[in-house]
Amino acid sequence: MAKLFLSLLGTSVSISAVVVILMLLTPFLNKRYAAKWKCSIWIFLAVWLIIPFKGDARQFVLAMLPQTETQPTLMDKEKLTDTQVGAIMPSRQVIVEIPAQMTAPIAMQAEKSNISISILDAVAFVWMIGYLVFILVHLISYFRFRGEVIRRGTIIRDTNILRQMSELKDELHIKGKIQMIEYPEADSPMVIGFLKPVLVLPKEQYSPEELFFILKHELVHLKRGDVYFKLLFITANAVHWFNPLIWVMQKEAAVDMELSCDERVTQGTGYAVRKAYTETLLSMLHKQCTKRTVLSTQFYGGTKIMKKRFKNILVRKGKKNGISILVCAVILTVSLGTLVGYSIAKEDTGNKDTGNELAQQGRKDTQTKQMPANYPSAADQTLENKTKLIFSKEGQEEQKQATLAVGEGYSIYLPDDEWQKSGSDMWTAAVNKQVRLWITHFKMATVDSANLELEKEGYMAVQGYDKRKKEGDLVYHARLKPFENDVWGIFYCYPTDSEEGWGRELPVIADTFALSVGTHNEKPVPVTVSNPTDLKDTGEYLQAKDCQKIQNIAGKFAAAYFNGNTGILQKYLTSTYEGEAEIYEGTGTVSDLTVKGLSDTDEKKLKNGIYVVSLEFRDSNYKDSLFYLTLGFAKEEESWKIQFYGVEG
Repeated sequence: MAKLFLSLLGTSVSISAVVVILMLLTPFLNKRYAAKWKCSIWIFLAVWLIIPFKGDARQFVLAMLPQTETQPTLMDKEKLTDTQVGAIMPSRQVIVEIPAQMTAPIAMQAEKSNISISILDAVAFVWMIGYLVFILVHLISYFRFRGEVIRRGTIIRDTNILRQMSELKDELHIKGKIQMIEYPEADSPMVIGFLKPVLVLPKEQYSPEELFFILKHELVHLKRGDVYFKLLFITANAVHWFNPLIWVMQKEAAVDMELSCDERVTQGTGYAVRKAYTETLLSMLHKQCTKRTVLSTQFYGGTKIMKKRFKNILVRKGKKNGISILVCAVILTVSLGTLVGYSIAKEDTGNKDTGNELAQQGRKDTQTKQMPANYPSAADQTLENKTKLIFSKEGQEEQKQATLAVGEGYSIYLPDDEWQKSGSDMWTAAVNKQVRLWITHFKMATVDSANLELEKEGYMAVQGYDKRKKEGDLVYHARLKPFENDVWGIFYCYPTDSEEGWGRELPVIADTFALSVGTHNEKPVPVTVSNPTDLKDTGEYLQAKDCQKIQNIAGKFAAAYFNGNTGILQKYLTSTYEGEAEIYEGTGTVSDLTVKGLSDTDEKKLKNGIYVVSLEFRDSNYKDSLFYLTLGFAKEEESWKIQFYGVEG
């Protein structure tokens, strides 16, 4: 709900600017253009106000705006300065800043308390209450008044009134039955009802001329569906009840709706007829009418409004087609809606950008000699910011898009739009504040000491390094990850009745936890990599038969490399390879060997006749880290040989 409120807040700010501009231009617009054009603008703004998310519209406008480049890749960011990166990113959005404290919990959770709300959540809750109260007040008022009219009113059977009604319906091409009721308590003529409209007349004596104008005015409202538009304005006002400018917009829209109706009633008439019409309005003024319900076409508008209507009716000059101002208003509204955002969206983006930087810093190249400068490293190719997580719930597989969240020395994948950061190393589920996940770093600790600490907190061993405890209606899990002289803990909790939901999803998320190798002192011993000239795109591509040959060679070379057989390694190296063949000097057991760069989705483009393949693997000494054996293949005497190779991590 907080995200919905922030989206509506951004919309409210942008529309407020348009409302102010229109109010300042009202004297000019009323003088130059017919009221129906300004009324059309209000209708468009009301529709825009009640659409919560306008991502497609924003993307369309951003695509139309000139931009220098698209977002850079991880490799590109490595080569750019901060200034250059900022220059190529879209910088046209104005952010409505929401203080960070708004999204933080109001108070730290007690040990057995399951409630945690932020100030922003509280504000969003107040907004929702205000919206519901606003809507209910108007709906109750409308249905109560309509019920009184139906119960206490008298159906009109006067032949003169019915004949006049029939003639006007034919003139305006209105079909369908319209019930006419005389209601003594009605302050003025009006149309109420949506599916079954009712024309209500006060119990007064009207001259034929007055009756003609009154009926025609109300039938014009009915013909144009003004009751539905008033419902639209009330809905927009309810959604943005906290914004006084939207209240002003609703009142101004009601006035323009009356002016437009007056113009339609007196269209093509002479001064005498228009004067008679104003006299009918004046008679309503003398009857001291008051407003009974907003959801009607009540025929009265107050003294100031009546004066404005008199002037608009009597002082009739040729007015221009207003389609141009309508188009300008639409463009201005959509543009401002695109440019105005809110800090939560920006903060999320900022976290992702920071995550990319940390991911690069945490997994720096460990080779002893420089790799070719113009091809992406295996770590950059494999460390994706996005991935898909697969969960098995009640026998059914479910896939979710997930984004890499990076902390100090670690990273973990979290499903998109489902988690909110609630601490430096803690996340809370957006739909259930009881569901949390957090990371704890036990520095200079052993598994035994970490286990002892968890046992003191009530955790019991489940399997391997997994622990579990139950407090109240919550289940807590802890998973320990030993690494060198430290131990890392992945903790999560969820309600006991969510075992088939969160109980299946959270372990999969915990499995994606990985450490950043660059933050530790000990690393796998690298091997030598040659120094080829910079690689350039030559437009050549691998053939299917070449892919199969390269994959076979890569497998045999890897086996010799990890088994320490330099004699076999030498057979697969090019004649121009510089230096001695070197083997893997890591002391752990190598596993999970996977070839990267030869799948059907890879581009398979050669650069300077060289094609780069990576072999992803794990070392048992570094369980939670991935390493990559990068191989540069070149064709030599109708066969593929390795021009350079090296380890990255």
